[in-house]
Amino acid sequence: MPEEMSQLGNGEATDLPKWLDKKYFEQTLRKVKNDSTIEVQSVEVKYAFPKGVNYASVIYRVRVSFRTKDQLTCSRSYIVKGMPVEAMAKQKLGEYNVHGKEMDIYQVVIPEFKRLMKSIGDRSCQYPSTLCIDREKEVIVFKDLSPLGYVMVDRLEGLDEVHTKMSLKLMAKMHASSLKLAEIRPKIFDGYKTGMMTRETDAFYPMFYSNLDALTEEINSWGSDWHYYTTKLRQLRPHFVEQGLKVFDHQCEDDLRVLVHGDLWINNLLFKYDASGSPIDVILLDFQFCCYSTPIIDLCYFFFTSTKDAIRQNHFEEYVQYYYYHLAKYTAKLKYSKKFPTLHQFQQQLLKKMFYAVYSTFIALPIQINEDTTDADFEALMGNDERANHFRRVIMANVNYHKIMKGLLPSFDRKGLLDKLD
Repeated sequence: MPEEMSQLGNGEATDLPKWLDKKYFEQTLRKVKNDSTIEVQSVEVKYAFPKGVNYASVIYRVRVSFRTKDQLTCSRSYIVKGMPVEAMAKQKLGEYNVHGKEMDIYQVVIPEFKRLMKSIGDRSCQYPSTLCIDREKEVIVFKDLSPLGYVMVDRLEGLDEVHTKMSLKLMAKMHASSLKLAEIRPKIFDGYKTGMMTRETDAFYPMFYSNLDALTEEINSWGSDWHYYTTKLRQLRPHFVEQGLKVFDHQCEDDLRVLVHGDLWINNLLFKYDASGSPIDVILLDFQFCCYSTPIIDLCYFFFTSTKDAIRQNHFEEYVQYYYYHLAKYTAKLKYSKKFPTLHQFQQQLLKKMFYAVYSTFIALPIQINEDTTDADFEALMGNDERANHFRRVIMANVNYHKIMKGLLPSFDRKGLLDKLD
């Protein structure tokens, strides 16, 4: 069993909102539990995650002790998720509407996904449960899953075969549910246009280019044997964002469109284990970057950021097939009646959108496996000052990342993914 990363013990929260107190939880619990006699006796607030784990939210773990009308004293743990308070984060993430979108997902979409899965006899959790969605305070309060034994796998280790297949199966359930829900309610996903790469805002574009430039310079320092790839990346740079955007474009009506999670990587998955340490359940978190687009986005992003490197380098086609067969199985069980691709047709869709593997590996992965969290915050991620430049040099200098890239660069090049695609 992996060591839990999301423990209490990261210190008392120093930027605690003044309203996040006994009065807030007393009012919330009275409303949710329909019990006006509840009295909150104590509230303990700590950060839910260490620095460098989450960039797009501020997340607290809150231990609440309260007394009910039966004079029973209860202690419960909750996760409170809100927007960062820093100006740059609020501005850029606001352009993506990450928090409003996630509240909509938990309030409107996930209940429908759960209903659809229950209709075919699947009663597994799949997604976290909310205590409340508070639009006034702009927070979501979740029931904490750690007391039930759910933990994160170490992001630096990656997922093995068992964990990877469990994750792909959950991905297939979510995508199949969205296919069926869109068939029932054709306009339900019309507003979900802003994925990680989007034409709706250019807020993240400077970060994409800065990371690509830092990677290019790092590869250039590896010696003359790698200068071929330096040249490739410099020629790719003017086309990089547009080729990423085209992954999100829906250019063919026969191509599948699903609710894409958009940030489906190891830190947004929680696993539960049996007494022998074998994983028995998995839950998917964090819907801030979801959009209505091709399932290839989640498939490439998850596989190339979150699996152990031996899997990443050698078994992509095998796991694509595994995902496809589960997607086909769940859409059939849900009685999805629209055209569904054969495996060969799905592979053709994959080839058209495969550039997202390049984006995932070049831009997201070095951030996600970074070990030096000194400057790991949103300002360093998005900024252009010396601190931000230093952060980019640090993440690209990671020797574990070098090992991954030295395997993937030739593979991507042989597929033509380092060239202008059109």
